[in-house]
Amino acid sequence: MRSRLIPAAVAALGLVGALTAVHVASADPARPGRGLDTGLLEDRLEALGDLTAGSVVVEVRDGRSTWSDATGRRDLDDDARPARPGDRVRIGSVTKSMVAAVVLQLDGEGALDLDDPIDEYLPGVLPYDTQPTVRQLLQHTAGVPDWVQVAYPGLAEGDLTGVEEDYRTVYEPEELIALATAEDPPFGPGEGWSYSNTGYVVLGLLIEDRTGQSLRRALDERVFEPAGLDDTDLPRPGSSGVRGPHSVPYITTGDPDAPYFDATATSYSQLGASGGVVSTVADVNDFYDALTDGTLLTAEQLAEAARFTDTGEGYRYGLGLGGVRLGCPGDPEEVFIGHVGDGMGHLTQSFHSFDGDRQITVSWSLDDKHGHEDPAAFGEALGALLAAGLCEGAA
Repeated sequence: MRSRLIPAAVAALGLVGALTAVHVASADPARPGRGLDTGLLEDRLEALGDLTAGSVVVEVRDGRSTWSDATGRRDLDDDARPARPGDRVRIGSVTKSMVAAVVLQLDGEGALDLDDPIDEYLPGVLPYDTQPTVRQLLQHTAGVPDWVQVAYPGLAEGDLTGVEEDYRTVYEPEELIALATAEDPPFGPGEGWSYSNTGYVVLGLLIEDRTGQSLRRALDERVFEPAGLDDTDLPRPGSSGVRGPHSVPYITTGDPDAPYFDATATSYSQLGASGGVVSTVADVNDFYDALTDGTLLTAEQLAEAARFTDTGEGYRYGLGLGGVRLGCPGDPEEVFIGHVGDGMGHLTQSFHSFDGDRQITVSWSLDDKHGHEDPAAFGEALGALLAAGLCEGAA
């Protein structure tokens, strides 16, 4: 679904709640690092957890040190079990980094060219006289409308009417593309930037065409297995639910009589290539580690993915990778790469230093689309946690 790459100072959404916490910490002697201030991280997580009624799970790495923690309960019921750091979450648009990695691999193998128009591989997939290139689809400069905004126009304002009616509906990728392209393009290819889940639906079809495999199998063989992501999968398109231990994914409704909508049964056909992967915070860190250490991409391919364009929305975007500055005390200009995902109730942010040594992935289980008395507080608490995990000298 729609992903919001949020810099540290930008407000996110949350509800006030009293939460409990559990944590583990470990170290890898093969990877030196500055060490983690676990006391600071615990304080920052507690502050974040106090602003949401749902759960929060997080893992932070710095060289040889790893710290993971969880706060809150798996269900809004007071008797529910506490969340655990290894709980599985729908990572939403973090999936786009994985899909982009496969496309870059195929480019390196000569199976496609990033600068070819998409209809060279998928004739007629987009009904435009001027066709966007593969690269433009990857970086959201293709000018293809976002099908989510067409199907659920009230979602951005917190109106869940359409979601509650259609969230279980099974779509073929071509149907999602048709929904979007019935709208006029916001601009011509390469003439602007506009986030488009539809573009990644097209890229999922491209992967299937170029590999002769389902997207699910291609991700298994090209990303999950080589990166050692044992707790990660792309569920089958016609399925729903979250396999394994997890917190219930909720969305606030704005209705005082029924304030939370359980989005567990969302059809994976709607998430798919743009946001369907289910994982853990540890596996997401493993993925970006494999992205930066040469396991999945060459150094040249990673540099290509991180050639950012300015989005005009406070962050930069490359090929399935976002880039943000956290204003770290030691190097305020340092850019961290990663992505943010909205998995219909589960929200995830994952950012990493270019060398892969400093990493943080955090996910929470309640998408509050209606804000609270201090809507900036959650964003500030989230930014403080990110900075504690990634910045030298954070305090």
